Order: sequence, then structure tokens, then C-alpha cells
Amino acid sequence: MSFIFYNNLNSLDDLDLIIENIPIIPACNIIYETISIDGGENLTKIKGFEDISLSFDFWYKANEDEYLMKKSRIDNWLLSSMYKELFYSMDEFKTYKVKQVKISETKTASNIVRRFTATFICNGLKYMTSGLKAKTITTSGTILNNFGTYEAKPILKIYGSGSITLNINNTSFTVKNAVDYVTIDSEIKECYKDNINFGKNMTGDWPVFSIGKNTISWSGAVSKIEVTPYWKCY
Repeated sequence: MSFIFYNNLNSLDDLDLIIENIPIIPACNIIYETISIDGGENLTKIKGFEDISLSFDFWYKANEDEYLMKKSRIDNWLLSSMYKELFYSMDEFKTYKVKQVKISETKTASNIVRRFTATFICNGLKYMTSGLKAKTITTSGTILNNFGTYEAKPILKIYGSGSITLNINNTSFTVKNAVDYVTIDSEIKECYKDNINFGKNMTGDWPVFSIGKNTISWSGAVSKIEVTPYWKCY
């Protein structure tokens, strides 16, 4: 049986929810901006990507005594917070970034069978599941291959001290006064250590992995780098 994994719970194993349908997986649509050029051809620029919607029809068993407690647990699971990652077992190579969740009213099909629909509004670009796990790099000059179809904005946890310069292909950034480690998150454009903002100590370009080969090198006292690449695809 198929299942989804969301908010640290498996819909089938943890909540006994049965998926009745194979959801339609919508295409990723690009949002374009057209720029008029006097005396020349118009330019087309990519502004972003439209959100996509995934709907799952669930059913579960609960008698009258169990129903309200079980529904509350399901609602808490789905609505507790947004921007979670959604994994669907029949689309195992991709993971979705959820922005909103909508739940339909629950209908009683018999005395104990309850049905509802959960709709997940997600980013148009998907993440490749393989790119959500951290990779450890210990050698300057290591090559990482981006097998996705779009540039990736990684999280880098750099273990080292002092002034560190990291190069990815032809771009670089420098972090000064590092102690033990520092984290660079290109998706949200933040440099920090634990809960301490370290942005004032960083200069240069936010790291991005282009499609294909990406060479990572550095100068300074670096012992290792944990890279969560977040490969993306349409």
C-alpha cells in the first residue's frame, strides 16, 4: 500500500490512513516576465515557478468513541506547521516542499469508516530525495555532480576556525573568525552558528550548485564540510 511521510509520521504505519487514489502530479510551470526593448526584440526573464497542488483521498476506521480523538491527531499532524517536506511512496525519487495544507470535511461512509481529502500546496520545483541527506567532504577539490534539472541552493556546515574561503566553480565566499563550525544556508541566505547570526562575518557569493559538475575547494583551517545539496528538478 502507498503512503505519505510528512511531519515525522508515516500516514499508513503511524496513523492507519489508507490512500484511495493515485494523485495527479501536476507539471511545474514557469512564471515569465516579458521586458520590452525599444527598437529590439523583447526579452523574457524567469520570475519564478507556480505552486502545485497534490490531493490525497484518505479513509480510516474509527467508532464514535474514537473519532474525535483520532481526527484531532490527524488535524494536528497536517496543520501543526508549514514548510515541511512531503514524501510520497509511489514517487520516491522526489520530495515536495509544502507551503499550505487544506483539509476537507470528514464524511462517514459507514458506522466506522471515515473519509477526507488532504490537499498540499507545494513549491513548483521538487527536491530530489537523494539530495536531502548530508554528504561529508574532507578533501579540497572534491567534485559533486548536480543530476537535477535546476540550480541547487545548498546548506553547508563548515568545520574549521579562523578565516575560511570556499570556492564553488568560479564563485567564492569568505567567513572570518569562525570557531569550531559555521553554517551557510543559501536557500534563506543566512550564515549562522547555532542560534547566533554570523552574517556580518561573511562576504562574497551565496553558494549555488550548477547543473553538472561542481568543484568545491577551500583555503584556511577546514577539517570537513557537511553538504546538504538540495538537488532540484521540475
